[in-house]
Amino acid sequence: MNKIHIQYGVAILAAPLFVLLYNSIFQHQAFDLDLLHFDTKSLFFLIVFYPVVEELAFRGVIQEFIASKTKQYPSLFYISVANFITSLLFVAMHFVHHTPLWAMLVFVPSLVFGYFKEQYGHIGASIFLHMFYNACSLFLIL
Repeated sequence: MNKIHIQYGVAILAAPLFVLLYNSIFQHQAFDLDLLHFDTKSLFFLIVFYPVVEELAFRGVIQEFIASKTKQYPSLFYISVANFITSLLFVAMHFVHHTPLWAMLVFVPSLVFGYFKEQYGHIGASIFLHMFYNACSLFLIL
């Protein structure tokens, strides 16, 4: 079995673990389920639309642009300079609609999405992972 496919499987398995870890760290904070009013449209946007748009923008455009300017720099622990900078920008974007801690916690998944975008050479893998992580985030907190 190809090493990249094994790593991708590990990344998929990490999604619910990441969300459960977050929930266990912040279990003292009450989560008001009455604030959640999910209908089909909301679920579509959260699980499909936003991941596709964010991946096209961040991994498809921004990471590609930064990679073209920084390809001479070596990767550190398989993380390219472009992936690192793109992930910082991804976190900054999440500060708009999320708590600061939650926004910072998207840094690690963002690095994972960027890594697989680079390994596969296209954003299909990162889009799927992003969709899966969002789905896990939603369904594991309910």
